[in-house]
Amino acid sequence: MSEKLLKKVDNRALALYAVLLLAAVGIAMKLFYIQLIEGNHYRQLARRYSIKTVHIPAQRGNIYSSDDKLLAISVPKYAVFFDPVAPSKKVFRSEIDGLARGLASFTSLTAAQWKKKLVSARNKGRRYVPITKNLSFKQYDRIRQLPVFRHGRFKGGFMAQMQTVREYPFGGMLRRTVGRAGKRIKYGLEAAFDKYLSGKPGERLMQKISGKAWKPVNDFNEKEPVQGKDVVSSIDMRFQDLAYGELLQQLNKYKADHGTVVVMEVQTGKIRAMVNLGRTDEGKYFEKRNYAVAERYEPGSVFKTFTFLTLLEDGKIKTSDSYHLDGNKWKYLDRTITDAHENKPVDYTPEEALAHSSNIVTVQLADRFYRDSPSAFTRGLARLGVGRKTGIRIPGEAEPLVPDPADKNWKGYKLGMMAFGYGVELTPLQILTVYNAIANKGVMVQPCLVDEIREGSQSIKKFKPEIIDRSIASKQNLDTIRKFLRSVVTYGTAVNLNSPYLQIAGKTGTTQTDYWTGNTQYIASFAGFFPYENPKYSMIVVIHKPDKSIGYYGNTVAGTVFRKIAEQINGMMPDTIHLAQLTRQTGQP
Repeated sequence: MSEKLLKKVDNRALALYAVLLLAAVGIAMKLFYIQLIEGNHYRQLARRYSIKTVHIPAQRGNIYSSDDKLLAISVPKYAVFFDPVAPSKKVFRSEIDGLARGLASFTSLTAAQWKKKLVSARNKGRRYVPITKNLSFKQYDRIRQLPVFRHGRFKGGFMAQMQTVREYPFGGMLRRTVGRAGKRIKYGLEAAFDKYLSGKPGERLMQKISGKAWKPVNDFNEKEPVQGKDVVSSIDMRFQDLAYGELLQQLNKYKADHGTVVVMEVQTGKIRAMVNLGRTDEGKYFEKRNYAVAERYEPGSVFKTFTFLTLLEDGKIKTSDSYHLDGNKWKYLDRTITDAHENKPVDYTPEEALAHSSNIVTVQLADRFYRDSPSAFTRGLARLGVGRKTGIRIPGEAEPLVPDPADKNWKGYKLGMMAFGYGVELTPLQILTVYNAIANKGVMVQPCLVDEIREGSQSIKKFKPEIIDRSIASKQNLDTIRKFLRSVVTYGTAVNLNSPYLQIAGKTGTTQTDYWTGNTQYIASFAGFFPYENPKYSMIVVIHKPDKSIGYYGNTVAGTVFRKIAEQINGMMPDTIHLAQLTRQTGQP
């Protein structure tokens, strides 16, 4: 290339660079001018015609029972709006009367009122008139076919927004267990499994019309929401329904303050029923609180099972032992321990002492063997799992309270009081978890409220039994304590629960509460399992503050509820239906 040609190319390149440089400077100056000089003007326009991205909540996943009943479902609801300026003059004039008549059937306004309202809005140039909300899809489909609306958004001014509303087909029956999915408050399964249920939100552009009114920019979502996954709970609605009915009937009969029932599958820890009912000022009952999980209380005599099992495990007692009582009162430090039996001498074996729920024998044994080392007693309880949270996957489980002998507030009398269930506080579910382990040959499983997570028809996560402790006690001592619990029903304090249809084992509890107020109330309870020989289910029934003038003992107030539920559940088992029918016919178990 010649020197002249090279010089010519260089000059052109320099000219191009100069043009580009001037353009860049011009653009920068223009941006500077817009930002600083005209910026305020454009910011005012933006505020006036602002557009924002709104998150669209995803449709929440459903919650099912284990027998495939819907416990919680998200239902689409529609809100309808109207742009009265959008329709042509011909469409508006010819169809406004039909539209007004149609809207009158959806709302409390008359056809004349609707016509006046819409004509006025059109004359004033209003672009966004709320019509109605909370429409089902069927109602929405009807309203969009009304005169004027049937022409669509741009020619008919019809606009709609969809949102999902959470509904609970069984009402309040499982209110505290299923929970609620509010924006600020979530509890129960709704809270525990929110990450699965909630899905992923979508996006939609909204344009500000006036004041606080916004309307969609487009007829479509910029980003579609992704529906949440479904949760299949362990609740069996057959069990739940009968447990709810029996507890409600008993609460009404005894005018009690509140009560709870929990039914657990022995081998898996799956909760098949959980009922929590509290009394209102009007004397009605509803699920005020999850008492089974969140309320701890002094369990009274149902705790004696743990004391006797600890004594057996520590080798302190043998089944052949015998204890003599001179009467039904015994002085323990500065307190008097009382039994329910008649005031006459009696001899008890350990089995008989538990069967007849002897407070005196229980305290005497704890005092004799653990007075010098109360920590050995609490360690023994801890080995059984007493005083441990269950870890159930719903929020709100109460922390158990078991006094520590090393605490500076420890008093000598606490040892004896703990032995028969006072001074220690546990939730019904924490008590049941230990009873379930006794029924399950010592294997303690974590209480479980969920079977699986599903996406459509596909299972994406199954919840297997989680073992907390593979053996809370020796096989021999577990066999012994189960035999003791069966004796409670065959000849002890719960003989009224000795069903001809199945063998029940368990322990009664009649706990005094509010005794420090001078107006002593009672808590009636029964915890156990069935069938005795091959336990399938464990259950606890706790009823707080029944009317004392009607009754308050654990065997009658709580135990009869246990028996009725157990008999009906047992009748659902395929291998027991024929036996139950035969027993009713012959009168022989």
